[in-house]
Amino acid sequence: MIHRLLGDILVTRHTSIAASVIPRIVAWSLALMVWAWPGAAQDTLEVILPTLEIQATRDFESTHSAARSIYVRNRDDATGRPGMSLQRTLRGVPGVRITDRGHYGLGERVIVRGMGYRAAFGVRGVQTFLNGVPLTMPDGQSMLDVVDPAFIRRSELLRGPSSMYWGNASGGVLFLTTQPDTNAFAVRYMGGSHGLVHTMGSASAKGRTWTMGAYASRVDRRGYRDHSDGGFLRIGATGQIRSGNTVVQGIFNMATQDVNSPGSLTAEQFQENPRQANPRFITQGAGKESAHVIGGLSMQSQTPIGTLSATTYYMSRQVDNPLTYAWIKLDRLAGGAYLQLHQSAGIFSWSTGGDFRKQHDHRRSFGNDGGKLRDDQIRLDQFETVTSLAAFATARARLTSRTGLTAGARIDGIGFEMSDEALSNGDQSGSRRFTALSHSVGGYFNTRALTTYFNFSSSFESPTTTEFINTPVVDGRIDGGFNPDLGPQRAAGIEAGIRGQLPRMDMLLDLAVYHLRIKDRLVPQQSEDGRTWYRNAGRNRHRGIEVAMTWPFGPAIQTDVAYTYSAFEFTSQPEQGLRIPGIPEHQIHMAVQTRIAQYWAIEFSAEYASATYADQDNSTRIDPYAVLDLYLARDEWNIGRFRVTSFVCIQNLLNHTYSGSLIVNAFGGRYYEPSSDRTFQIGIGLAY
Repeated sequence: MIHRLLGDILVTRHTSIAASVIPRIVAWSLALMVWAWPGAAQDTLEVILPTLEIQATRDFESTHSAARSIYVRNRDDATGRPGMSLQRTLRGVPGVRITDRGHYGLGERVIVRGMGYRAAFGVRGVQTFLNGVPLTMPDGQSMLDVVDPAFIRRSELLRGPSSMYWGNASGGVLFLTTQPDTNAFAVRYMGGSHGLVHTMGSASAKGRTWTMGAYASRVDRRGYRDHSDGGFLRIGATGQIRSGNTVVQGIFNMATQDVNSPGSLTAEQFQENPRQANPRFITQGAGKESAHVIGGLSMQSQTPIGTLSATTYYMSRQVDNPLTYAWIKLDRLAGGAYLQLHQSAGIFSWSTGGDFRKQHDHRRSFGNDGGKLRDDQIRLDQFETVTSLAAFATARARLTSRTGLTAGARIDGIGFEMSDEALSNGDQSGSRRFTALSHSVGGYFNTRALTTYFNFSSSFESPTTTEFINTPVVDGRIDGGFNPDLGPQRAAGIEAGIRGQLPRMDMLLDLAVYHLRIKDRLVPQQSEDGRTWYRNAGRNRHRGIEVAMTWPFGPAIQTDVAYTYSAFEFTSQPEQGLRIPGIPEHQIHMAVQTRIAQYWAIEFSAEYASATYADQDNSTRIDPYAVLDLYLARDEWNIGRFRVTSFVCIQNLLNHTYSGSLIVNAFGGRYYEPSSDRTFQIGIGLAY
């Protein structure tokens, strides 16, 4: 049945797949559920499934009781894997597309079911967390500088509208954890193509009631493309103390970077030499220096009135950002607090709580004269404040040992304030206010090994401060203040899925189908000098299928397959019927892992993405690509009490020239962000 199902998916190439294949997949899901439940009529015992507790839904539930598409991945220790990007770390997770731009200047783009495709830099439309502390600001922008992919031990991806849990910009939730490993200390050195040098070390300790861990890493690389050199220094620490019924956890993370940005290319430039940079980016010295610090403290306590959870956090970020059209300086302070009370009585449980977040930015824009700051040319000087206040409530009912229902609602109020300090063109000070009500209703049904679920949910996404202040060019003039014509976008959708283990095949399965409707979509536009602004461009429809399978063939071979189908299109004039740019219709990842001579591990992984439109007019298509990687590692190489690991990784083994990332709606056809050629990475680690 699985082979036939995949055949149905892979041979279907057009938008009509939703009408023909989605009902078939639902039917197959029900068939799989019944097939995996032998003897159900005779067995009246309650079956307790192997479960994984999840945090992304903040609702004290596990993978077998979550009425949502949630995917959890646990990862081995950091010494045996390259871990240079989230794109590599999270490969094979269904429903997410992470595009590595090949340089550090703009950060990786994270897209979940179409949310986040328009991000010019950082992450948009997806709530991100590191060890329970939000990396998403009240305005919806996330910066992942402090995330070191090499140290991510656990990741949870909640796919689909999730504003009921986390508010603004929750088209999905990415919950990352750097929990300490079991090694007292570990070090690793890695070198590779294009001047790559990565060194890192970690240490951990534990007592009867406490644990703590810390790590540090430094990565530098010359880069595949011209003007793409740069590096990061990252430091992180976590600690946990347990006293009676109370657990307190503290985290600290810091990152500094000094990087250049090569910009994007036209099709002609890409064909001529994909390694070149946009000449204007070199002339203007485009790049970034930044320092990013976060700290947080969380507490969970069992009290007579229920489980009380509280989190408070603080964030500081300074950016010195020469661009092709200006030199931007940003000083940001942000913080907030979450409070939640969870209670249960019999078959019912419920949670109530409130969230408070605040963000304060001082943004200045100066002239950029050939890569030199012109502080005598002050184009923008303003203070921006974003305040978010929310209240929510959720309820769960376990109707039987196998079935349950969930429901919840949340109301968010977000205020934007701007004080203009550069008054040469008049006072552009102003404010904007938004209020949003989000909801979610769902249910689940368990068999011996499978969970079937459905839900209806909604989300909203306000413009960020950066998107608000980038007003359109009018008669050659750029005004300050907020774009008065820009508002939030909203989404609502339905999904159904099945996840768990098929015992007769010993295969793990995760399958989801969904249908979303988005209105007032925020769409980017770009001017000749690279400046980007936004507009609300009507309505969209997102339909998709997500499948992930882990299938062992005997004790030595394991196959992982993930397939994502994305049918995203505009449904309002003038773009009605056109596809959403920046997202391939088909995306496939496959990995085959095996062991040789007991201690050697080898993995072949392949990734395919179909052709992608680069603009909302669908006039330009970026070619499809397929990439093959090879990974070879030796583990369990013991020298006394020390464990030595070594690995070799060859990425883009066939040396395919392709553009794995693009700039949507780029001016002058500069859509292409070329991916690297064949690269080699070799590393050795020592752990105790």
